[in-house]
Amino acid sequence: MRKRSKLEIYLDILKAVSKKSQLTHIGNSANLSWKETKKNLEILIKKGFVKTVRTPKREVQYTLTEKGLEALEIIQKIVDMLSSKEQTLHATQFNIKNAYKSENE
Repeated sequence: MRKRSKLEIYLDILKAVSKKSQLTHIGNSANLSWKETKKNLEILIKKGFVKTVRTPKREVQYTLTEKGLEALEIIQKIVDMLSSKEQTLHATQFNIKNAYKSENE
């Protein structure tokens, strides 16, 4: 299994925070340990992408800031663009291989 880059981890956390608000749920969605989730959330809070909110029961919940939402949208667009280019490249390579095979048969 390939190790994720920091950017991929941050993207996974931003995605998780956009859907869930509790630390454990965010960590589970991002496939991170509690310790790693906490550490990376603190970084994202310091950078202004995530903020904490206290519930009436004094529980800490996490939400995206406007900056975090914008970053999530931008990063997701880039990932989608790269994925579609990668798929197009593989399809082109596949078509070239098949054309070459049929010419040589």
